[in-house]
Amino acid sequence: MKNRLLKTKLLTVLLTLCMVLSIVPITAFAAGVNYMDKISVTYNAPVYKAGDAPQAAATVTEGNCSVAYEYWREIYQPEGGGVWRGTGRYWYSDADKMVSLASDKQITRFEAGHSYSYNIVLKADRDYFISGDTTDISVGNYNWGTVDKNVNLEIKNMSTELHIYSPYSIDIPADDATIAITLVDIGNIWKELDSTKPVVFTTELNPNTDCPKQMEITDQAWVENDSSASISSNAYPEAGKEYVYEITLTAKEGYYFPTFYGTDFDGKVIVDGVEKYSYGHGDAVPHVYDNGKTLKVKVYPAVIATNGSSQGDTTINNAYIENVKFDYRPGDAPQATAQVSDTSLDQYEIAYECWEEMENGNPVAFWYSDEGKYTPSMKRITQFEDGKTYMYSLELREKNGYTFADNCSVTINWNPISATANVVKTVDGLFAMNVETIRPQATKEISVIEINNATLTFKDGDKPVFTGTVPENDQYAFRCEWWSLDENTGIVSTEPEWGGDIYTNKITAFETGKTYHYGVYVTAYTADISPDAKLKINGREVEYTRIGDENDTQSFWVETDLSMTPTAAGASDYKIIEGANGAWTQNSDGTLTFRANGDFSKFTGVKVDGTLIDAKNYTAVSGSTVITLKADYLKTLSVGTHKITVVYTDGECSANFEVTKAASEQTKLTGGKDTTSPQTGDNSNLSLWFAVLFVSGAGVLGTTLYSKKKKYLK
Repeated sequence: MKNRLLKTKLLTVLLTLCMVLSIVPITAFAAGVNYMDKISVTYNAPVYKAGDAPQAAATVTEGNCSVAYEYWREIYQPEGGGVWRGTGRYWYSDADKMVSLASDKQITRFEAGHSYSYNIVLKADRDYFISGDTTDISVGNYNWGTVDKNVNLEIKNMSTELHIYSPYSIDIPADDATIAITLVDIGNIWKELDSTKPVVFTTELNPNTDCPKQMEITDQAWVENDSSASISSNAYPEAGKEYVYEITLTAKEGYYFPTFYGTDFDGKVIVDGVEKYSYGHGDAVPHVYDNGKTLKVKVYPAVIATNGSSQGDTTINNAYIENVKFDYRPGDAPQATAQVSDTSLDQYEIAYECWEEMENGNPVAFWYSDEGKYTPSMKRITQFEDGKTYMYSLELREKNGYTFADNCSVTINWNPISATANVVKTVDGLFAMNVETIRPQATKEISVIEINNATLTFKDGDKPVFTGTVPENDQYAFRCEWWSLDENTGIVSTEPEWGGDIYTNKITAFETGKTYHYGVYVTAYTADISPDAKLKINGREVEYTRIGDENDTQSFWVETDLSMTPTAAGASDYKIIEGANGAWTQNSDGTLTFRANGDFSKFTGVKVDGTLIDAKNYTAVSGSTVITLKADYLKTLSVGTHKITVVYTDGECSANFEVTKAASEQTKLTGGKDTTSPQTGDNSNLSLWFAVLFVSGAGVLGTTLYSKKKKYLK
C-alpha cells in the first residue's frame, strides 16, 4: 500500500515537472553568446569629383554581419580651425532614410568646394553580437582595433549594431581647381636663429619644378615647439628655446592641394633637396585647408635659438647626420655609412661609428669604423646575429676652428637626439650615445601573392570598376590595380594617388575591338617579396612582368599576362553545356558541377548571383571549363534558385541551380508531417506548448482522482 502510494506521488511530481518545463522559455537553455572575433569591410568607391552622385561602396568580407546602410555627411571646419562640424545634410544608401529627409537636407550630388565624411552602419546576423573589447574591426587596408580603443567606433542596439564614423573623408575641389598639386619643393630655409638678430626668411620654391606656377608662399613663421607662440619676420627668438619652421602655401588659379584622409596632404614635400614627407610619413607635417586652396607645412627637426653675444660665427648649434644604416638583418656585417650634411662639411666630420652587442644592459662585443678604437681583449662583432640586441653610437670631430655649442642639437636621419641625455661634449667634438637600438630578425620571404575577386571581363561601353582584394594577412597589402591600352592610355584604381601622372589619356569606358592589359601593385609590410614569387589572380597562377626595380624586395609593381577584349553588349557564344538547373540539398556533403564550352585559358572567375566569389569556394579545371562548387560554400546559400556565371576574358555564360531544404528525420518518420522542435528563441509553436501543458495538467488531475477513487473503494 505504501509502495503504491509512493509510486503515485513520484508520478505526480514528474508530471508536474513536465508541466513546469513546458512553460520555461527555450532561450533559458541556449548556449553562450556568439561574439564575433573579427569584422572586415572593403571600400570600393570611385574617386569623386564635383557633380558625382554618392554610391554604396562597402561590403562585409569577414564577420557574421552585413551592411545595414552607408551615409555621407557634409562637414565644414570653422574659420580659424578647430573641430569639424556637420551642416545637417546627408546622403543615405537606404532609400527610406533618404525619403525621410527634407529636400534641402539631402545630398544628391557632391558640390565643388565642399567637404564630406563617409560612415558605415553594420547589422549583426541573428544570434551574433559585437564585443566592445574583443571584436577586431578593419575597413579597407586600415585596422581600427576594438570599439573600446577607438572613438570612431560605436556599438548600439543591444550589441547588434556597429557604427563606423569617418573611415574616409573627401574635399571636393572648387570649380576652378582642376589640377592636383602632388609635389611641394622648397629650399634655402634660413635656420640660424640668434636671439640678438631678427628672424630672416629666405625660403623659395624650387624653380626647376612646376611649384612656382602652381602655388605661392603667403606666410612663414617659427613656432615654439612646446607652445603655439610664433615669431615672424623681424622678430627676435628667445635663446635656448626650440622652434619649428612653418610655411603657408596658397594654390594658384586652376590648382588645388589634394587630401587622402581629413586634412592630410596627398603628395610629397621636399625641403632643401631632401624628401621630408610622403603619404603620411616623414619629418614634415602638412595639412590642407580652405577646400584645397591652402597648405600649411611644419618642418622638423626643431632648431634651438642661440645667444649671439656669447657664441661667435664659428659655433655649431645644430649638427645633421644622414644615411646611417639601421635596417640590418642576421648575417649582415656592420658598415660605416654615416655622412655629414652637405652644408656642414667644413665644420665637422665623422670621427667613428660604433655598434655594441648588449646583454643585460652591458656591452659584450664591439664594432668600430675606426680600427684604432679596438683593444686586444675586445670581442669583435663581425656580423649581426638573429635575436641579439645591438646599440649604435657615433662621435663627431670639429674642423677648421669650429666649436660645438654646449647645447648643440644633433639630428640623425632626421630624428633629433636629446642634447642632454644622449649627447656628450668631448675634447674636440661630440659623442652621441645610444642613438638607436636594433634587434635583427630573419625576414620571411613571400613566395605567393594572391589577388581575389578581381573583375577581369567587361563589355563594350562598360566603365572600369576595381574589385580586387587580397586575403587577410600581415605580410603584404594591395595598393592598386589598373588597365592599360598603351603607354599613354590607361586607368588606375587609386587615382589620383598613383595614377594622376601615369596616363595622359584616361580610360572612361572600354571599347570593343581593343585589347586591354591588367596590372597590380602590392607592397610588403616586413617580409621580402621573392624575385620568383608566384602571382595568383582569382585562384589561377598568371605570368607577369615586373615594372621598375627588380631588386626592390618591398614592392611588387607588375603587368600581368591577362588581357581583355570587350565584347559587344549582349554578345556571347559561351554556354553552360552540363549542370544547368542542378539541385543541392542543404546540409549535405555533396557538390555541384557545371561545364562551360569556353577555352579554359580565357577563364578568369566565377560569379554567384552576380557577385564574384573567392576562388577557394570552387575548383576549376580544363575540359572545356569544369567548375565545381564546394559543399562548404553551398552551405552558405539560402534555399531557392541561384545563378552561376562562368567568366572569361571576352565573355561569360550563366545557368540556374537550386538549393533545396533538407528533409528532417522527424518528417521522414511521420510520413511527411514536419514535427521538428522549435529553434532557440522560436515562439512559432506556442499552441504545441499549450497542448503539452494541458496534457500534463490532465495527467496530474487524473492521477490524483484515481488515487482518491482507489482509497474510497477500499
